[in-house]
Amino acid sequence: MSEQEINNEERRDNFKDAICYIPLVAIFLYFTEKNPDEEYKKHIKYWMLLFWLYIIITTILRWMLLWGLTFFVFLAYIILSLFLWFKAYNWDKVEVEILDNISDKLENK
Repeated sequence: MSEQEINNEERRDNFKDAICYIPLVAIFLYFTEKNPDEEYKKHIKYWMLLFWLYIIITTILRWMLLWGLTFFVFLAYIILSLFLWFKAYNWDKVEVEILDNISDKLENK
């Protein structure tokens, strides 16, 4: 393989990892990918954790009648998702220690 082909393959993998942060695309890819690699699985886990944290926090805020704060939580969710998308597309490794800790605790139960 030439260096150009290797770079194109890495870009394709980075793009696949990056689009995991788009909700409907992530769900579709999760169920259709036959042999996902570890990096891809990690991005899917990050997206799922971020999404569920967003749902839980906004539900609690709505229950407490703090409707105005839900907009800021949504904005933080979008900004964090875009940051992780950008980082996954441009660099190889994305490590978020907080999300890794949450994921490990959930997997151990």
